[in-house]
This record gives sequence, C-alpha cells and structure tokens, in this order.
Amino acid sequence: MNRFLAKYKPKRFKPVIYKLLRRFVTGLVFALLWDRFFNTQRHFSIAGHAFFVLGAIFFALAWVNYLKIDGVKIHYLNENKEKAGRTKPKTGFLIDYAEEEPSSPDSTDSDYDEDEEAKTSFVSNLLAGICFMLPSLFFAVFF
Repeated sequence: MNRFLAKYKPKRFKPVIYKLLRRFVTGLVFALLWDRFFNTQRHFSIAGHAFFVLGAIFFALAWVNYLKIDGVKIHYLNENKEKAGRTKPKTGFLIDYAEEEPSSPDSTDSDYDEDEEAKTSFVSNLLAGICFMLPSLFFAVFF
C-alpha cells in the first residue's frame, strides 16, 4: 500500500473528490429509493441496512480497481473496438463529431492514462465505502 501511495500524484485530488461526490449522491439516491419503495413497512433502517449494503458494494468496486492496478485484466471486456477505415471528416459541422468519444470532465491534463484512472477510481470507491460503512457500523453498535 505504501508503494501505491508513493506513486499516487497529488494532482489527482480534484477528480477523486468529483468521483466521490458522484458516488455518494448516487448511493444516497439508491438508499432513499430503497426506503421509499421496498421498505414500505419500515422494518429496516436506512443507516443500518441500506448503508451497509452500499458500503459493501463500494468496497467490492475498490477491490476490483485494486486488482486492475495490480495488473489483472479481463481480456474479453477490454478489447478495443476501433472502427477500421474511419477517417476524420474535413468539414467542421457538429454532426461530424457525433461518433467521437467525449472528453472526461475529470481529466484536466493530457497524460491521464488508464493506470491513473484506476487509481483515482480505487481511492474514490474506498472513500465512498468508508462514508457509507461508518454510519452503518455506528448504528449497529449504538442502536
């Protein structure tokens, strides 16, 4: 883990915060939807049950990201599906750029490679798991 933290660049702090906020808000929405539609008789609490499940999911996603950083690859999912023979159009119409990949709002520089993206996702998933697991454990101990 010390090797990981030594290689992690501090300029990736802003994308970690962006991804953490997205994951946290998405988790809260799922917890509230679960409470509204599946927990209609209020047998379970959000903090005790829904947050625990969401924390476990985010820890599992962090583990998958850690495996990706470590070099484990699922080959049939990572195949490049490049379109052969496709050239850039010479005109500047907006429709000409419809099939291009949009740039990520997290990437502020051009050297944002796959390894840095996996590290950023790992840290944000780990922090999101902690954010959801701590209230769940607090609820389990004190209530």
